Amino acid sequence: MFAALKNLFQKTPATPKAAPELVDMLVEIASPTIKLARKYQERLSPYVYWAESHAAQFTARWPAPIALTTEQWRQQRILQLLFATPARMGELLGQHPMLHSWFAHHPFIDTCYVAFTADSRQKMRYGMVEDGGQIRQDVPQQVLQFSGYRIHSPAESVAELLQVGPKRILELVAAQTNLHIQTLEAEKAQLDAELLNARTMLRMAQAHSPEYAHQQNRINTLTEELQRSNIARGPDALCELFITELAATPDILTLEQQTVIVDAMGVIGSGLGDEQSIELSELVLQNQNPIRKLLLILAIPRDLLQAPSTPTTFTGEAQF
Repeated sequence: MFAALKNLFQKTPATPKAAPELVDMLVEIASPTIKLARKYQERLSPYVYWAESHAAQFTARWPAPIALTTEQWRQQRILQLLFATPARMGELLGQHPMLHSWFAHHPFIDTCYVAFTADSRQKMRYGMVEDGGQIRQDVPQQVLQFSGYRIHSPAESVAELLQVGPKRILELVAAQTNLHIQTLEAEKAQLDAELLNARTMLRMAQAHSPEYAHQQNRINTLTEELQRSNIARGPDALCELFITELAATPDILTLEQQTVIVDAMGVIGSGLGDEQSIELSELVLQNQNPIRKLLLILAIPRDLLQAPSTPTTFTGEAQF
């Protein structure tokens, strides 16, 4: 009896696990083949839970919201760089059917919150400045530039936006896994093509000739590589690949914050007297060539809406 009670109190706490529905949703994005893996839910769930916890800490560092109003545009240099005039905010964002649809479904809410991203880069150019009473046109300047604006699904509050943020990050990790799996599929297709070529060349070669022996060795090598490829593309191997990506969540997507001093034209450190300090929060997607995107949380008032130029359906994401 004493031994049974001792074992009960010394029992190891259960490993935290993610919701099965979340695991299945991510597997569908990464590769449905993973569902054929042995105990895939049991294997993936702790890693999804851990990655989701990290993603929640990540979204907690997102910048404070900025209201898209004329007054804020006059005060916020970042809005001036993104939108040339206050009216431009309505032209670029207020026409989007996604926002119209959301406000139509929420008639008593006057402000929605969205995550806004844009491609961010610092470009070197030769600009014009006045130096000692003379105009110089060969002065190197660093210019802050933004493009590829995108807004994501609106929310009623910042809290709601942050609540769905971790899920969006996990979807990104699953999409990265899918890209790796597509690479494996492309390699397999290449091996199939080379193996077909080798077999064709073997039939054309004379028996016992050097070319015949070469093609036979080539077939043997390609067959071994194809077997390894098939193993790497199997359900259990893909499940392990997804686990590796989930474990690397902190490295796949990072949030970098920096302060830059820019003038109204986006020139960094111009010294012309029209400079303001702005805080930049940038999402960095680690890849062969890292992708940097400006991140803002925007508060969009209902009165910013304008008639859409072309009718489309609500998709949950808008790119322009």
